[in-house]
Amino acid sequence: MREPLQNAFRSLLMVCCLLSLSTGQVVAGDSPPDKAGDRWLTTNVRALLYGGMQDPADSSQNPDNALLRIPRYDATAAFRPDFLAETSWVNGVFKPRVTATETWRRDGAPAGTRDREARLFVNEWVVQPRVHDKLVLSFGKEKLLWGPSFLVSPSNLLFRDREKANPKAEVEGKYLGRLVWMPNPAVTISGISETQKQENLLQEQEKPFRVLKFDVMGGNYSVTAIGYLRQDDRFRVGSFGQWTASDALLLYYDGIVTRGTDAFYPVQDPAQPLGGDFLKLYDHSARLFTTVTAGGSCTFLSGETVSMEFLYNGAGYGDADAAAFYQLRGTASDHFFDSSAIAGLSQRTLGQALAAGSPFLRRRYLMAQVNSGEIRNSLTVLLRYVRGLEERNGQASSILEWTLSERLQLFNITTVAAGQGEFRALVDRSSVLGLEAHW
Repeated sequence: MREPLQNAFRSLLMVCCLLSLSTGQVVAGDSPPDKAGDRWLTTNVRALLYGGMQDPADSSQNPDNALLRIPRYDATAAFRPDFLAETSWVNGVFKPRVTATETWRRDGAPAGTRDREARLFVNEWVVQPRVHDKLVLSFGKEKLLWGPSFLVSPSNLLFRDREKANPKAEVEGKYLGRLVWMPNPAVTISGISETQKQENLLQEQEKPFRVLKFDVMGGNYSVTAIGYLRQDDRFRVGSFGQWTASDALLLYYDGIVTRGTDAFYPVQDPAQPLGGDFLKLYDHSARLFTTVTAGGSCTFLSGETVSMEFLYNGAGYGDADAAAFYQLRGTASDHFFDSSAIAGLSQRTLGQALAAGSPFLRRRYLMAQVNSGEIRNSLTVLLRYVRGLEERNGQASSILEWTLSERLQLFNITTVAAGQGEFRALVDRSSVLGLEAHW
């Protein structure tokens, strides 16, 4: 066995030993602590072993696979125990992680290379002292994912990923402080603050967000409003909500309005070595940009749930900007391997094209999804298709989960890009097959 895998499994074995040495005050699964307080620790342990293959796209975004070095094959072992503590004076969450990954590259300039990585880290930890029945104070490293939409959650600027495209992947937590006030059962007011600067995709340091969040819960609806504040930065207000129209029909939305945008836009300039540049044209603009998803889900008596969702991405490109984008990206790709200084400029330009600053490249997208659960009490199938309405391309994906036993599950996640353009910028197709055990 490879050395990184050996180290990871040694760490995994150590954690298992610690679990086995725990006292009888441990409740397996999700059982709540009893009123007598003799059960204060809840555990949920998962172990995953999975492998994947993907085809790096022949795209100007990643010339000869030399920029992103996307692997063709990968194998991962992961151990994910969760510990939830509840006592009379403090609550806590502790989620250590052990992962070991090996990747192989078969395509382009990095063909024949492989990487190995083993990590032992804490994905989430939270300390929550009991201050008052209606007041909750917490600090630690955690992830806050919200919103009913499937494509993106525009209202959540703290975490861009949703874990919905790949439910077996985990978003890593951030260091946050939270103060939650519940004046009555229908209203919750939360103050949230990042406690560290964050690094974006261009490795730039961003100042922490301060967030004020209002949740209102009705009999058949819920609405949330979110305000963001960052030092010397723009105005941002988000909101999401849902309405249970009937036993079968659920309607929802998720959106945000910002003054100006961080998005890069292509600017043609013959004086530039590449014939243009990417600039944040509306960084200090008073113009309002809206990004919103709206959709609904209908559940049939047979158990299938069909969902439709529309995304409007106000900071996305129109036809002229899209044409200039592909032209500038293509020119940067052509000069990526030059021996002159223009090669460095090409790499920076491709990095800006990759981190354009909006959730999708264009403005209008449509998603259709079918979810059929517990087929013959063992198989769950989710089929999803996302269509770019301007470029007329898309991406199809499937998530299959087979329950092999009470504690063992087999899963497969496959994604295939259709057409040319945005969805084939990085990967043509990918597939992951794995096993998940839990106890």
